[in-house]
Amino acid sequence: MTRYTATVESAATLSAASPTGATANGLFANILGNTTAAGRTLVRRMTLGVRATSAAPSSMQCTVAFARTTARGTATTTNAWNHSEGYAGVTPANNPGIDTAWSAVPTAVWTAPYFWEVSFNTQATVDLPWELLEEFGIQPAATNANGIALFNVGNALPTSHLYTLACEIEI
Repeated sequence: MTRYTATVESAATLSAASPTGATANGLFANILGNTTAAGRTLVRRMTLGVRATSAAPSSMQCTVAFARTTARGTATTTNAWNHSEGYAGVTPANNPGIDTAWSAVPTAVWTAPYFWEVSFNTQATVDLPWELLEEFGIQPAATNANGIALFNVGNALPTSHLYTLACEIEI
């Protein structure tokens, strides 16, 4: 199995409203699964943080919720995977990356209880490893419908604040 990484930055001042139709609201990433039955995409690590554009982030609690998506929606921006061993231009053939903007949002249940959620302070970071017995996978789908969406819940981010995400997968 080979590992790949990708990064995402959310829009600034992200709302805490659930995604709907063409409006992403708090949605900032949809990690896509494989498009073939060759194997599932295993999420191995996610690191989340908050950055302010001109000063230290305001201190507040924030929560990122995870939802399993069953239809990709219409993505307008997708960040491609990078080979973690430094092979330039080598990306997985069956996984396009992480969608970060949409004209129609993915299909998911956007209400609690969420598939997963994590809360942390904006002046800290959270590092989520899924290794060995703690597997976190996305099942393959020929239509590339399956994924894991990350979205802001609870509190809107303050003015000029944005989420950062670093993600590592194994295919």
